[in-house]
Amino acid sequence: MASTTCPNCGAALTEKPTLFGPGKPGLHCGSCQTSFADGATAQGLFALAGIPLGDVKTAVDRGAPKSTGAARTCPTCGKTLARFVLKGIELDLCVDCGTTAFDPGELHRLTGGKLGTAPSAPKQGVFEMLWDCEHCDTKDLLGKTNRYCPVCGAPQDPKRRRFPAPGEETAANTTYDGTDKACPACATPNGAKAIHCRHCGSPMDGSSDVKRVADQLDGQSVDAAAKVAAPPPAKKKLWPWIAGAAVVLLCGVCGVGAMWTKSSKATVNGHTWARSIDIERFGPVSDSAWCDSMPSGAYDVSRSKKQRSTNKVPDGETCSTRNIDRGDGTFERKQECKPKYREEPVYDTHCAFKVDRWAKDRAVNAKGSLSDAPTWPSVSNLRGGSSIGSEREGPRHETYTVSFGGPKGESWTCDFSEAQWQSLREGSSHDVKVRVMTGGLDCGSVFSSK
Repeated sequence: MASTTCPNCGAALTEKPTLFGPGKPGLHCGSCQTSFADGATAQGLFALAGIPLGDVKTAVDRGAPKSTGAARTCPTCGKTLARFVLKGIELDLCVDCGTTAFDPGELHRLTGGKLGTAPSAPKQGVFEMLWDCEHCDTKDLLGKTNRYCPVCGAPQDPKRRRFPAPGEETAANTTYDGTDKACPACATPNGAKAIHCRHCGSPMDGSSDVKRVADQLDGQSVDAAAKVAAPPPAKKKLWPWIAGAAVVLLCGVCGVGAMWTKSSKATVNGHTWARSIDIERFGPVSDSAWCDSMPSGAYDVSRSKKQRSTNKVPDGETCSTRNIDRGDGTFERKQECKPKYREEPVYDTHCAFKVDRWAKDRAVNAKGSLSDAPTWPSVSNLRGGSSIGSEREGPRHETYTVSFGGPKGESWTCDFSEAQWQSLREGSSHDVKVRVMTGGLDCGSVFSSK
């Protein structure tokens, strides 16, 4: 469903029959200067920029890895605009009707200057500041030219200087001598080279600089701009603090529970041991890897495209305009630009394959008690060699377990080294530590308490 308001800023949209050129209509927002081209017009613009529609579809399918701002709604059909990156420019396109949004300057960049215009920047240079006379209320006096009010003759108050609005600048054609000095006697601002005050005649010895107006960034004071750029402080919510306190308390209880022990007796009831040998078989194993690191000898290979990493790609500049009070009734306006980047996915070919290698096939086991000397299981009838189906011995594993009984009928088991296992006589009693919360035996205390 068509909308008459801009999905970007909410201002009214204007339909212009030649917005993108003769026979190329579009919707335009006079507030944020965003333009919307319908599907047919957008296709023509992409063609003019030398971009095949297949590349546009690929870019839309991949999308932008990290887009800024909220999703916007298509003013033509009401569906959500998909955000994507094309030739280094982040655009919004409706996948249903093809309508495409162009922010200021984007069409100019996309078509290499053939269509659209580059965003205009405020005039740069040195201009006069303005001030208002507090005595007769005369407005917009020039800070350098009008040292005194031409209506009532009152001296200029440097604290009342301000930056003019864009488009209202008056170029300053005077030489810069330095920051004005405030007369020690009457506080009237004088030029930096003044020897006597032009208002009261007092010597300017020991005079200090007048107070300057804080820098203005993109039409706002630096402090206000910083507040706008910073996210609004989140409202403090009580539940995260309660949840955090509960987690800390739970961790504390668990930690105390794990460390809190009491003394007890443990009697050795029995011994068991277990030994096993892995048997490895040489044969096909399924695996996957990036194709450029696929092992030699891989076969039954299937390939697919996957994101492997991201690249930081230059994406124009972020520019701001700074007004700097020079302290003599003039100010300097200059543009400050910093490069900006976007993260773009890097795709590569990923391979699934089979490769012949050694892998665990089974295990042979042996077990016994203290009366049985621990031995390794017998391995026989292995098919040797290095061809498919060949077998070999792999890693060996062994455990030595002692079972204990407690004075109140408790039953515990602990694994020890072979030497410790053999040193514990059946029926012997030991001073041990038992965890209060879980009732488990602290196996390390069996020997540490001796």
